[in-house]
Amino acid sequence: MIFDKLDNAEFYYPLSKKIKKAFEFIKITEWKKLKAGKYEYDEDIFANLQEYETKNPEDAEFEVHRKYYDIQYVISGEEAMSIGQLDDLHVTKFYDEERDVAFGECPFSTINVPEGYFTIFAPKDAHKPSLNVSGETKKVKKVIVKIKI
Repeated sequence: MIFDKLDNAEFYYPLSKKIKKAFEFIKITEWKKLKAGKYEYDEDIFANLQEYETKNPEDAEFEVHRKYYDIQYVISGEEAMSIGQLDDLHVTKFYDEERDVAFGECPFSTINVPEGYFTIFAPKDAHKPSLNVSGETKKVKKVIVKIKI
């Protein structure tokens, strides 16, 4: 898992050409003006733009993916995200090939992700995003850019 400001995205460009393209997609798109929905970039990269209110941690489960990396960029608002490891995940909903997701519970750490920051989750990273910050519900607009492995 990587956590940083979008201003520092260039530091991660050497990781892969696809990650560089995904960050460029984030930077050139006027997300604040767009409505929630799916936005295609190319055959390996697409985005899910979401608007929601954060939720209590007990109302969410950890998720893991096999086919995609996630870059989760908070456009406005703030949320907490819990992070664990696939190796420690106790699966509660088995992997769905079509949706590329399995759910479960595991030991974790939690970080607050404010506006202007992003996380990168690899398939080994169990993650529980969209959580309340300090017990308070927050309105969030976030884009999740999916990068095919």
